Amino acid sequence: MKIKDMKQAVKLLSKEWNLGKKESGATNDICAWIYLMTILEETEQFIYYRENGKLLGFAGYSNILSKKHGLRKKLYNFIRNKLYKSKSIKNIDALHEYENNYDYMPENLRNKYDGEVSILILDSNRRGKGIGKKMLLNLFELAKKDGIKSLYIYTDDSCSYYIYESLGCKRVYETIIENKEYDKIGNNFKEHAYIYEKDL
Repeated sequence: MKIKDMKQAVKLLSKEWNLGKKESGATNDICAWIYLMTILEETEQFIYYRENGKLLGFAGYSNILSKKHGLRKKLYNFIRNKLYKSKSIKNIDALHEYENNYDYMPENLRNKYDGEVSILILDSNRRGKGIGKKMLLNLFELAKKDGIKSLYIYTDDSCSYYIYESLGCKRVYETIIENKEYDKIGNNFKEHAYIYEKDL
């Protein structure tokens, strides 16, 4: 992903998702940058959606058995670890807790898949037009050509997860995530989280 795309991707991520910003008290887009570095480290290939040169959506998949891009992956891991030390993050423990909450794969599924839909995001103003579905279909084709037989997908109530069901993905796990957003009244927020699988 080019630097210009990275900057636009971070703006899109910050606009659409919290990514631990509220929990950690971050004062800028640092959480989105950290998340993007994770995605870049994991992802084998991306599908992009642009309008007039502006990045408005992208999707990617990981190949768990891949030996490619080793140097690139190490670089993104190094950058992410540096970003964690940013002074704009007021509570790093809260950020790590937020991230850990979203790693809810049960042990019986951990070795079942050889790939993951590492990211699917689309500007909320472009949803409902079949764009996300088209990106996913293209992504499934790329992953299949890459030798992947079965993908898993993390998703939750904040996403349009029904899109996976419409493309033949099967829900294999469901749980509830509790996150604390540090506002004036200290509310706790709960959301349903799911894992889907797609056989290619």
